[in-house]
Amino acid sequence: MSAIFIDGQLAHYEVIGRGKPVLFLHGWVGSWRYWVPTMQTISSTNRTYALDLWGFGDSAKNNQYTIKDQVEFVRAFIEKIGLSRVSIIGHSFGAIVALEFALLNPELVEKILSISLPLSFESLNTRLLLGDHIGLVDKLLGKGIETEAIRSDESKNDPNAIQTTVSELETTNQLRNLNSYEKTSLMVFGQNDSVVRVPSLEIIQSLRSNIHSIVFEESGHFPMLDESSKFSRLLSEFLELGEDDSPRNLQIKEKWQRRVR
Repeated sequence: MSAIFIDGQLAHYEVIGRGKPVLFLHGWVGSWRYWVPTMQTISSTNRTYALDLWGFGDSAKNNQYTIKDQVEFVRAFIEKIGLSRVSIIGHSFGAIVALEFALLNPELVEKILSISLPLSFESLNTRLLLGDHIGLVDKLLGKGIETEAIRSDESKNDPNAIQTTVSELETTNQLRNLNSYEKTSLMVFGQNDSVVRVPSLEIIQSLRSNIHSIVFEESGHFPMLDESSKFSRLLSEFLELGEDDSPRNLQIKEKWQRRVR
Protein backbone atom coordinates (compact mmCIF):
# COMPACT_ATOMS: atom_id res chain seq x y z
CA MET A 1 0.00 0.00 0.00
CA SER A 2 1.34 3.42 -0.99
CA ALA A 3 0.02 6.56 0.65
CA ILE A 4 0.81 10.22 1.12
CA PHE A 5 -0.82 12.94 3.17
CA ILE A 6 -2.44 15.90 1.46
CA ASP A 7 -3.58 18.67 3.79
CA GLY A 8 -3.37 16.15 6.61
CA GLN A 9 -5.65 13.66 4.83
CA LEU A 10 -4.59 10.15 3.79
CA ALA A 11 -4.40 9.71 0.01
CA HIS A 12 -4.01 6.09 -1.06
CA TYR A 13 -2.59 5.02 -4.42
CA GLU A 14 -0.76 2.15 -6.07
CA VAL A 15 2.03 2.36 -8.64
CA ILE A 16 3.29 -0.19 -11.18
CA GLY A 17 5.91 -0.01 -13.93
CA ARG A 18 8.45 2.36 -15.43
CA GLY A 19 8.27 4.92 -18.20
CA LYS A 20 5.92 7.74 -19.09
CA PRO A 21 3.41 8.49 -16.32
CA VAL A 22 -0.22 7.41 -16.66
CA LEU A 23 -2.80 8.17 -13.97
CA PHE A 24 -5.91 6.00 -13.57
CA LEU A 25 -9.04 7.42 -11.91
CA HIS A 26 -11.79 4.99 -10.86
CA GLY A 27 -15.53 5.53 -11.08
CA TRP A 28 -18.48 5.41 -8.69
CA VAL A 29 -18.27 1.66 -8.26
CA GLY A 30 -15.03 0.34 -6.82
CA SER A 31 -11.59 1.84 -6.30
CA TRP A 32 -8.00 1.65 -7.58
CA ARG A 33 -8.16 -2.15 -7.49
CA TYR A 34 -9.99 -2.81 -10.76
CA TRP A 35 -7.27 -0.98 -12.70
CA VAL A 36 -4.53 -3.49 -11.84
CA PRO A 37 -4.91 -5.78 -14.91
CA THR A 38 -4.81 -2.78 -17.26
CA MET A 39 -1.86 -1.23 -15.42
CA GLN A 40 0.09 -4.45 -15.73
CA THR A 41 -0.35 -4.64 -19.51
CA ILE A 42 1.34 -1.27 -20.09
CA SER A 43 3.79 -1.34 -17.17
CA SER A 44 6.81 -2.14 -19.35
CA THR A 45 6.59 1.26 -21.04
CA ASN A 46 4.65 3.35 -18.52
CA ARG A 47 4.77 4.17 -14.84
CA THR A 48 1.14 3.74 -13.87
CA TYR A 49 -0.60 5.26 -10.87
CA ALA A 50 -4.07 4.33 -9.60
CA LEU A 51 -5.47 6.81 -7.09
CA ASP A 52 -8.34 6.34 -4.66
CA LEU A 53 -10.36 9.56 -4.85
CA TRP A 54 -11.65 11.16 -1.66
CA GLY A 55 -14.36 8.98 -0.13
CA PHE A 56 -13.33 5.81 -1.95
CA GLY A 57 -11.15 2.80 -1.18
CA ASP A 58 -8.48 3.58 1.40
CA SER A 59 -8.34 7.35 0.90
CA ALA A 60 -9.80 9.66 3.54
CA LYS A 61 -13.55 9.94 4.09
CA ASN A 62 -13.58 13.71 4.57
CA ASN A 63 -16.75 15.01 2.84
CA GLN A 64 -14.62 16.76 0.21
CA TYR A 65 -16.65 15.07 -2.49
CA THR A 66 -17.62 17.69 -5.05
CA ILE A 67 -16.14 17.48 -8.53
CA LYS A 68 -14.12 20.61 -7.72
CA ASP A 69 -12.79 18.96 -4.54
CA GLN A 70 -11.69 15.87 -6.46
CA VAL A 71 -10.07 17.95 -9.23
CA GLU A 72 -8.07 19.87 -6.61
CA PHE A 73 -7.15 16.55 -4.99
CA VAL A 74 -5.79 15.20 -8.29
CA ARG A 75 -3.71 18.33 -8.82
CA ALA A 76 -2.31 18.15 -5.29
CA PHE A 77 -1.49 14.46 -5.80
CA ILE A 78 0.32 15.08 -9.09
CA GLU A 79 2.33 17.90 -7.55
CA LYS A 80 3.14 15.88 -4.43
CA ILE A 81 4.33 12.89 -6.47
CA GLY A 82 6.39 15.20 -8.66
CA LEU A 83 4.85 14.50 -12.07
CA SER A 84 5.06 17.06 -14.87
CA ARG A 85 2.87 15.89 -17.77
CA VAL A 86 0.66 12.87 -17.38
CA SER A 87 -1.85 10.96 -19.49
CA ILE A 88 -5.08 10.35 -17.56
CA ILE A 89 -7.43 7.38 -17.92
CA GLY A 90 -10.76 8.02 -16.21
CA HIS A 91 -13.75 5.74 -15.75
CA SER A 92 -17.33 7.11 -15.36
CA PHE A 93 -17.05 9.55 -12.42
CA GLY A 94 -13.26 9.42 -12.79
CA ALA A 95 -13.65 10.43 -16.44
CA ILE A 96 -15.57 13.54 -15.34
CA VAL A 97 -12.79 14.44 -12.91
CA ALA A 98 -10.15 13.78 -15.59
CA LEU A 99 -11.87 16.02 -18.13
CA GLU A 100 -12.46 18.90 -15.74
CA PHE A 101 -8.90 18.59 -14.44
CA ALA A 102 -7.53 18.70 -18.00
CA LEU A 103 -9.53 21.82 -18.84
CA LEU A 104 -8.21 23.64 -15.77
CA ASN A 105 -4.64 22.30 -15.96
CA PRO A 106 -3.79 21.73 -19.65
CA GLU A 107 -0.08 22.14 -18.97
CA LEU A 108 -0.11 19.04 -16.75
CA VAL A 109 -1.95 16.74 -19.17
CA GLU A 110 -0.60 14.83 -22.16
CA LYS A 111 -3.88 13.25 -23.27
CA ILE A 112 -7.02 11.77 -21.74
CA LEU A 113 -8.98 8.57 -22.31
CA SER A 114 -12.53 8.60 -20.95
CA ILE A 115 -14.36 5.34 -20.29
CA SER A 116 -18.14 5.37 -19.79
CA LEU A 117 -18.22 9.17 -19.54
CA PRO A 118 -21.78 10.46 -18.91
CA LEU A 119 -22.12 13.39 -21.31
CA SER A 120 -25.36 14.52 -19.69
CA PHE A 121 -27.38 13.87 -16.56
CA GLU A 122 -30.04 12.20 -18.71
CA SER A 123 -27.51 9.64 -19.98
CA LEU A 124 -26.92 8.38 -16.43
CA ASN A 125 -28.89 5.65 -14.66
CA THR A 126 -29.11 7.49 -11.34
CA ARG A 127 -31.61 4.99 -9.94
CA LEU A 128 -29.00 2.25 -10.16
CA LEU A 129 -26.17 4.36 -8.73
CA LEU A 130 -28.16 5.79 -5.84
CA GLY A 131 -29.69 2.48 -4.83
CA ASP A 132 -28.17 -0.26 -2.69
CA HIS A 133 -24.48 -0.45 -3.59
CA ILE A 134 -23.85 -3.84 -2.03
CA GLY A 135 -23.72 -6.34 -4.86
CA LEU A 136 -23.67 -3.65 -7.54
CA VAL A 137 -20.21 -4.73 -8.73
CA ASP A 138 -21.51 -8.23 -9.47
CA LYS A 139 -24.42 -6.78 -11.45
CA LEU A 140 -22.22 -4.54 -13.58
CA LEU A 141 -19.31 -6.86 -14.31
CA GLY A 142 -19.64 -9.42 -17.07
CA LYS A 143 -19.74 -13.16 -16.46
CA GLY A 144 -16.41 -14.85 -15.92
CA ILE A 145 -14.73 -11.78 -14.43
CA GLU A 146 -13.23 -12.23 -10.98
CA THR A 147 -15.02 -9.78 -8.70
CA GLU A 148 -13.84 -10.77 -5.23
CA ALA A 149 -10.93 -8.30 -5.09
CA ILE A 150 -13.06 -5.49 -6.50
CA ARG A 151 -16.00 -6.34 -4.24
CA SER A 152 -13.75 -6.18 -1.17
CA ASP A 153 -13.50 -2.39 -1.57
CA GLU A 154 -17.22 -1.89 -2.19
CA SER A 155 -18.05 -1.46 1.49
CA LYS A 156 -15.21 1.05 1.98
CA ASN A 157 -16.78 3.65 -0.27
CA ASP A 158 -18.71 6.50 1.37
CA PRO A 159 -22.26 6.65 -0.11
CA ASN A 160 -22.16 10.43 0.36
CA ALA A 161 -19.31 10.63 -2.14
CA ILE A 162 -21.51 9.00 -4.78
CA GLN A 163 -24.62 11.03 -3.96
CA THR A 164 -22.77 14.35 -3.99
CA THR A 165 -21.26 13.90 -7.43
CA VAL A 166 -24.32 12.33 -9.05
CA SER A 167 -26.48 15.25 -7.94
CA GLU A 168 -23.88 17.70 -9.28
CA LEU A 169 -24.29 16.34 -12.78
CA GLU A 170 -27.72 17.95 -13.04
CA THR A 171 -25.98 21.32 -13.40
CA THR A 172 -22.92 20.34 -15.44
CA ASN A 173 -22.52 19.76 -19.17
CA GLN A 174 -19.78 17.29 -19.96
CA LEU A 175 -20.44 17.44 -23.71
CA ARG A 176 -19.69 21.16 -23.67
CA ASN A 177 -16.61 20.53 -21.55
CA LEU A 178 -15.44 17.84 -23.94
CA ASN A 179 -15.79 20.11 -26.97
CA SER A 180 -13.76 22.75 -25.13
CA TYR A 181 -10.82 20.39 -24.78
CA GLU A 182 -8.18 20.93 -27.48
CA LYS A 183 -5.77 18.03 -26.93
CA THR A 184 -5.96 14.40 -28.02
CA SER A 185 -8.90 12.62 -26.42
CA LEU A 186 -10.50 9.20 -26.79
CA MET A 187 -13.87 8.07 -25.43
CA VAL A 188 -14.72 4.41 -24.89
CA PHE A 189 -18.22 3.08 -24.19
CA GLY A 190 -19.74 -0.34 -23.60
CA GLN A 191 -22.74 -1.09 -25.78
CA ASN A 192 -24.45 -2.96 -22.92
CA ASP A 193 -23.67 -0.42 -20.19
CA SER A 194 -26.57 -0.22 -17.73
CA VAL A 195 -25.16 2.88 -15.99
CA VAL A 196 -24.13 5.22 -18.81
CA ARG A 197 -26.01 5.34 -22.11
CA VAL A 198 -23.93 5.32 -25.31
CA PRO A 199 -24.18 8.77 -26.97
CA SER A 200 -26.22 9.13 -30.14
CA LEU A 201 -24.68 9.36 -33.60
CA GLU A 202 -25.70 13.01 -33.71
CA ILE A 203 -23.67 13.74 -30.58
CA ILE A 204 -20.66 11.78 -31.84
CA GLN A 205 -20.70 13.69 -35.13
CA SER A 206 -20.73 16.99 -33.23
CA LEU A 207 -17.39 16.30 -31.54
CA ARG A 208 -14.20 18.15 -32.39
CA SER A 209 -11.69 16.42 -34.66
CA ASN A 210 -9.26 15.86 -31.77
CA ILE A 211 -11.85 13.61 -30.09
CA HIS A 212 -12.68 10.05 -31.09
CA SER A 213 -15.32 7.68 -29.76
CA ILE A 214 -15.22 3.87 -29.83
CA VAL A 215 -17.94 1.46 -28.67
CA PHE A 216 -17.08 -2.02 -27.39
CA GLU A 217 -19.99 -4.13 -28.60
CA GLU A 218 -19.66 -6.90 -26.00
CA SER A 219 -18.99 -4.70 -22.97
CA GLY A 220 -21.04 -3.20 -20.18
CA HIS A 221 -19.89 -0.54 -17.72
CA PHE A 222 -16.32 -1.93 -17.54
CA PRO A 223 -14.95 -2.34 -21.11
CA MET A 224 -11.40 -2.57 -19.74
CA LEU A 225 -12.44 -5.74 -17.87
CA ASP A 226 -15.20 -7.11 -20.12
CA GLU A 227 -12.96 -7.05 -23.20
CA SER A 228 -9.61 -6.59 -21.51
CA SER A 229 -7.28 -7.70 -24.31
CA LYS A 230 -8.93 -5.49 -26.92
CA PHE A 231 -9.01 -2.55 -24.53
CA SER A 232 -5.35 -2.93 -23.59
CA ARG A 233 -4.33 -2.96 -27.25
CA LEU A 234 -6.37 0.17 -27.87
CA LEU A 235 -4.92 1.89 -24.80
CA SER A 236 -1.35 1.09 -25.85
CA GLU A 237 -1.89 2.56 -29.30
CA PHE A 238 -3.59 5.61 -27.82
CA LEU A 239 -0.67 6.28 -25.50
CA GLU A 240 1.74 6.00 -28.44
CA LEU A 241 0.00 8.74 -30.43
CA GLY A 242 2.13 11.78 -31.15
CA GLU A 243 0.89 15.36 -30.94
CA ASP A 244 0.12 15.43 -34.68
CA ASP A 245 -1.54 12.00 -34.79
CA SER A 246 -5.32 11.86 -34.99
CA PRO A 247 -7.13 9.59 -32.53
CA ARG A 248 -9.69 8.95 -35.26
CA ASN A 249 -7.30 6.47 -36.84
CA LEU A 250 -7.63 4.22 -33.81
CA GLN A 251 -9.83 1.15 -33.92
CA ILE A 252 -10.46 -2.02 -31.94
CA LYS A 253 -8.05 -4.78 -32.98
CA GLU A 254 -8.36 -8.49 -32.36
CA LYS A 255 -4.59 -9.04 -32.15
CA TRP A 256 -1.49 -7.08 -31.26
CA GLN A 257 0.06 -5.28 -34.22
CA ARG A 258 3.34 -3.44 -34.32
CA ARG A 259 2.73 0.24 -35.02
CA VAL A 260 4.80 1.68 -37.86
CA ARG A 261 5.36 5.42 -37.78
